[in-house]
Amino acid sequence: MDVVRCSSSLLQRLSIDDLPDCLLIEILSQLPLKSIFQCKCVSRRWCSLISAPSFAYIVHRLRSSSILQRPSTLLISHYTDGVRKVLMTSEEPEFKSLASLINQYYINNRSVSLDIVHASCHDLLLCTRKELKMFSAVVCDAVYYVLNPITRQSITLPPLRRPSNAKIGFIFRCYHDQQQFSYRVMCIPKFECESTEFKVDIFSSDTGKWSESIVSCPPGFHFTDSAHSCAGVPYQGLLFWWSLDGHLVGFDPYTSKCCRVIYKPEDFAPNRRIQRLGVCNGALRICQLAGPPFADDELLVWELKDHDTECKWSLEHKVYFNQMGAENPGLTECLKHISIESLLGYHPYDRDVVYLILATMVVSLNLRRKTVEMVCDFQRPSPFYKAVNVFDFVLPCWPTPIPSSPLKE
Repeated sequence: MDVVRCSSSLLQRLSIDDLPDCLLIEILSQLPLKSIFQCKCVSRRWCSLISAPSFAYIVHRLRSSSILQRPSTLLISHYTDGVRKVLMTSEEPEFKSLASLINQYYINNRSVSLDIVHASCHDLLLCTRKELKMFSAVVCDAVYYVLNPITRQSITLPPLRRPSNAKIGFIFRCYHDQQQFSYRVMCIPKFECESTEFKVDIFSSDTGKWSESIVSCPPGFHFTDSAHSCAGVPYQGLLFWWSLDGHLVGFDPYTSKCCRVIYKPEDFAPNRRIQRLGVCNGALRICQLAGPPFADDELLVWELKDHDTECKWSLEHKVYFNQMGAENPGLTECLKHISIESLLGYHPYDRDVVYLILATMVVSLNLRRKTVEMVCDFQRPSPFYKAVNVFDFVLPCWPTPIPSSPLKE
């Protein structure tokens, strides 16, 4: 075997910057995430390599794991003293640190502190400028932007002429085989009557444009008012909302089609609406609040058992609030005497935990142990807290880059 020998003078002249980009990227991608971020400060070349979308693809491929294995939390967007702030329900240090950074960002940038968060997907947020009046039927130019709160990267979408109370959905996809990230924003103007088809506006990051499509839906389909106030829920590549009759309808914004209808559970109370649609541990969930608005209120939670050969709802929890206990006696009394205002959402991966608004507090309920804990107290009630400002947030293996508009390149 031949041995290649290098002179000591040659070795002394070589440095890591003499490596080609492909080898340097291979080395950097193997480092811990914190070290990778620190390496951006070494030189302009290193910063450029790490900031490139292709580097994100490589890190995603090397460290790709199920979304269920990533740290997740509920992100609650709210106002305090005229400034927007975020609360993350997770106790993990990285989420507390991220919440602090985002809140400091709002304090330092008052021009965006009143902007409204409408939807989320993974670690991306869909927002609108503060001029937009929520829940209004007035037609106006809506200016949306996609924001990654981890990197502060954002991109503004072209203005869209639409009513302020239109329904919004946001979904993101990563194609590892094509080294491509892509997202869609789906806007459905509110309609008052039952319909088998309606117009939608869809923004594509691939084209950088809004396009209008006609979407067919099941006969008798009718969005509820409460469904109109909540963003579409991403699940298995589709955006889901519920209709007035309690059925779920999934739309594919990549094909502009209604691709799936999921009928409500057989034991679903006909005189009660869906309280919250969401995803827990990768499964679609719905719930109902039943009973009179006092101590014998009960919460029912169904989970969709979605298999290749079968799809059915399973009643996972049925609990009475007057059976719940807490270390803080005040919380127990609240559950007995105060009406539950709204269920905020499901724990991202703990199938026994839900979050809800109780008076001025956000509390977590462990439905198996029948215990309640306070997450935070806003001190004063606000109608804006009724679940329309609560979003799932996933901490990825690497911050998701936001594809730029082809029109701007």
